[in-house]
Amino acid sequence: MAEVGKPRQIRIEFPEAELDRLQHKLDDAKLPDSDITGGLEPWEYGTELSKLRQVLADWKRGNPKDNNRQPVGSPDQGVKAWWRNVEAELNRFPHYKVQIEGLEIHYQHFKSASSDQDADTPAIPLIFSHGWPGCFTEAFHFASKLVESRSPRFEVIVPSLPGFGLSQGPLKKGWTLQDSARVFDTLMTSVLGFKSYMAQGGDWGSIVTRFLANSPNCKIAHINFAPPQLPFWTIPALAIDQAVYPGFAAGSLKLLGYHPDELLGIERSLKYLEQGNGYVKIQGTQPSTIGYGFYDNPVGILAWIMEKYHAWSDPRCPAFNESTDTASPHSYITDHEMLVTVMIYYLTNSIHTSFLPYKESLQMFNKPDWKLWEPAKHKPFGFTAFPYEALAGPRSWLKKYRLNWQFFKRRDYGGHFAALDAPDALVEDMQEFANQHWPGF
Repeated sequence: MAEVGKPRQIRIEFPEAELDRLQHKLDDAKLPDSDITGGLEPWEYGTELSKLRQVLADWKRGNPKDNNRQPVGSPDQGVKAWWRNVEAELNRFPHYKVQIEGLEIHYQHFKSASSDQDADTPAIPLIFSHGWPGCFTEAFHFASKLVESRSPRFEVIVPSLPGFGLSQGPLKKGWTLQDSARVFDTLMTSVLGFKSYMAQGGDWGSIVTRFLANSPNCKIAHINFAPPQLPFWTIPALAIDQAVYPGFAAGSLKLLGYHPDELLGIERSLKYLEQGNGYVKIQGTQPSTIGYGFYDNPVGILAWIMEKYHAWSDPRCPAFNESTDTASPHSYITDHEMLVTVMIYYLTNSIHTSFLPYKESLQMFNKPDWKLWEPAKHKPFGFTAFPYEALAGPRSWLKKYRLNWQFFKRRDYGGHFAALDAPDALVEDMQEFANQHWPGF
């Protein structure tokens, strides 16, 4: 039995001195006068300078843009006033810390809008596991909408991965996402007392979710990230595509009748492998080098992760679509939300420890040992495909994961950060999947 403490409720409320210091750092920040080569296609060499300059200016003034592309808060109110309003919003649902296996684990608890006494069936406990460069705030809109559901009802637990945000970093070398999943299962069962629960996750959270499904207490699981495990017959086409003739793979697969979004997924995956995965090499080999460089560098953190939000999100999201006519009404990928994430990393001093899964757990994506998930292979699994996922393949390729796929949905908007980019869609899919496969119904 894992060592478990008693949970204590906390509030998100960072010290005045830290916010004042951050304001000074932002006011004193210096950016280049021109792009790295003097004139670029937008985002060609990484983070776009004009976008970085705009977001930094809005951050300093304390009024970054929301999903209506309107400034949040009054002009020039400053970082502190803006952040206090963010904290008030985040504290609408209670936060807790609890010690499990010697680690201080943070989680937020979203309870159903109606009590069990007023309903025919109890709420389904759902644990949401985030990834990188997300944090617990990634789930806020999704979870707060899901607990409004009446058929079925849900309560949602959103922990911070060890080393992310308000959760303590791992205490030993070699801590993997399998260890994090064990801690989360203890949270759901020994701490919160659930006899059964449902799990959902994307990015690193998809790995955690699959490990949670090994537990007899996890009854069903849903993920929205499954990097393509390539069928052997595709390897020659992909090799030709990358080495000789770009577009060859997608063109060949199009002749086989794949859905246009499946072809888009392949194209985006190839682009990621060609020019979008340099961060993996750095964070997976020398995480402390870059981590220490970003540790007290809020603008550096912003520049590093904003490029990921740009590359992996639906291009119609408000943060990177200047037109209110074409911006997605579904998306919460905004300047405001990106800065909330940056603030969590910066104020909790956790950017360097957030890189650790790339060092300790990357092999679970690259060279998976399928026996690690043997207990989960008979659990009902669901999958939602979002068109602008960073790494995606055709639906038929999912069988390489050796999971019991019982639910599949293809959405026409959204990207890698599904809980932010398409929270309404994810809520609908949780409702449908649970109605079909939750064993209590």
